[in-house]
Amino acid sequence: MRWYVVQTQSRAEERALWHLQNQGFRCFLPRFRKLTRHARRSRSVLEPLFPRYLFAQIDLNAAAWRSINGTRGVVALLANGPKPVPVPEGMVERLIADSDEAGITPLSTLGVFWRGRKVKITSGVFRDQLGEVEAVLAKGRDRVAVLLNLLGAPARLQLPSYAIQAI
Repeated sequence: MRWYVVQTQSRAEERALWHLQNQGFRCFLPRFRKLTRHARRSRSVLEPLFPRYLFAQIDLNAAAWRSINGTRGVVALLANGPKPVPVPEGMVERLIADSDEAGITPLSTLGVFWRGRKVKITSGVFRDQLGEVEAVLAKGRDRVAVLLNLLGAPARLQLPSYAIQAI
């Protein structure tokens, strides 16, 4: 059993995941929290970490793997010739280990933020302010300590990773 990449139709990751799981395939769709704004309201939504892609664990010796290409929401298994190309060992397992039980991957565990990285705050009262990452806090909390220069003095804020953007 190895992990393979399944390409989905645009915005159809959840649909493909549901249909593949109903066929008995073990699948993983890594997601992250994203802050969206509409009509002066902000809300947290889940977005796929890799838009249009998810992972499926498949035994190529079983005859049923070819049915994946005909599944609703699926474009195709990524392949090189007639056989699908497996994901390097340990990659999907690491994503699963870094995710919570709902498959939500904190951006702070992906190495997007590190000490000294310049960031822009994307929500809240400090929106559009520039800062610098001071620390990525404990795993599972998905929070980043950011230093801002407010009125000539450094101020330390703890923000969720989805409320800041690396620049």
